[in-house]
Amino acid sequence: MFETPQFVTGHFTPRKVFLPDREYGLALDALVKGCSDVLVVSSDGTRVLLGRRKVEPQPDWWFIGGRSRPGDTTIAAAQRNVHRELGLLLDESRYQVVANYSMVWSYRQQAPTEHGTADLSTIHTVYLTPQEEQDGVPALDPNEYHESQWWNIEEILSDPNDRFHPCLLSSLRSLQAKTAFQALEQATDTNNDDEILKRALYFVEAMKQAKSTESSIKVIFDETALKYVRQDTTSDEQDEKKMN
Repeated sequence: MFETPQFVTGHFTPRKVFLPDREYGLALDALVKGCSDVLVVSSDGTRVLLGRRKVEPQPDWWFIGGRSRPGDTTIAAAQRNVHRELGLLLDESRYQVVANYSMVWSYRQQAPTEHGTADLSTIHTVYLTPQEEQDGVPALDPNEYHESQWWNIEEILSDPNDRFHPCLLSSLRSLQAKTAFQALEQATDTNNDDEILKRALYFVEAMKQAKSTESSIKVIFDETALKYVRQDTTSDEQDEKKMN
């Protein structure tokens, strides 16, 4: 729970390979790529730093992160992505896994853009220190991002206008569940039965909130209303059965 361990069988040597655009596009058509994304959290745990992207597959508020490389642990990839995106080289020990997701996108940045892409993403957290917050984070690449902004986590989760992608909402609920689990772990060291019970009940409730009741959640982004609109997946499932 709350981890993505790596199992290495035999000797593996990563290869540095550059794919031209055409070959990379074909790879995206044939393969699911691995990503390591990060919730950069304020020192008090109440806010999260998001970037508003310009480019596909998610030109909206999103995690800091990107692709992982063959042989990477998810945390090593998360560390590298944060260093690349924010210029912050933070020790790997500060990154923790929150959740894993399958993501499918109708568009991608690489031609042909309408072919879309599919990802398996591990979401991590990294908490900044008060000094790092005070120093501020560098601006994100203007070719890829419109802006970055600190958001109150509770305000995101309670937003009634469906402004944020459901995967982002799910990851924040998983973050709350992980925080509740860590509080329960600490309570077990006190031998205070009342406190342990209190923390256990809070953890169970947080897990209920974080648990998805659907295997696939489909949305489209309404660019005019700036909201995510849920779509019925039944017709897609029926079409897939007919194809098979």
